[in-house]
Amino acid sequence: MIIPSERNSPAMQRILTLLAKKADMSASDISREAFVGITTLACGGYLKALRDKRLVHVSGWRKTRKGFVTPLYSLENRPDLPRPEFTDNDRDSAGMNLIVLALQRLGMLTYLEAAQATGLSSNTIKNARYMDILAKQKRIHIAAWRRNRAGPMIAVYAAGYAKSVEKPAPLSKAEKCCRCREKKRALSNDRGITAQLSRI
Repeated sequence: MIIPSERNSPAMQRILTLLAKKADMSASDISREAFVGITTLACGGYLKALRDKRLVHVSGWRKTRKGFVTPLYSLENRPDLPRPEFTDNDRDSAGMNLIVLALQRLGMLTYLEAAQATGLSSNTIKNARYMDILAKQKRIHIAAWRRNRAGPMIAVYAAGYAKSVEKPAPLSKAEKCCRCREKKRALSNDRGITAQLSRI
């Protein structure tokens, strides 16, 4: 696509006239107020061309609902303001908000139960570290730990801020053996009772 010169393009002139009146405008702001298509501005390269000619610069960044930031443009030949680094405290998403709402509504949940309650993928919750980030933001906390039948301890979360419960130490070999004997004993007792009942 051939990008016209700002001298010959009415669209370019409208962009520059708008930025002369208002600073810190996003591409969508410019598109709306200068009547230039968003694809022309971004994909068409109009904003890049104006930056390359040092007629406009990136003067700021705006946070969006999804947690990302969008560049803001102003007139004049100045260095672009670098994109701010995102930390866990800055992160937010619709999925994270759904988790908090589910915990407020249903009470304590593991991340797997939170996935079922919200319709989110358990892999998304785990890989995106939603529970860790929400805890760091003090929107949820670990209220308890649940021992899995086969596998590590799993955290149980509650809404709101409180000091998270420490993860219990893993069972010793002796404790594991003792639990195994208790299970076998309980199973053999069940079989004995079932056999006795079947003879009645």
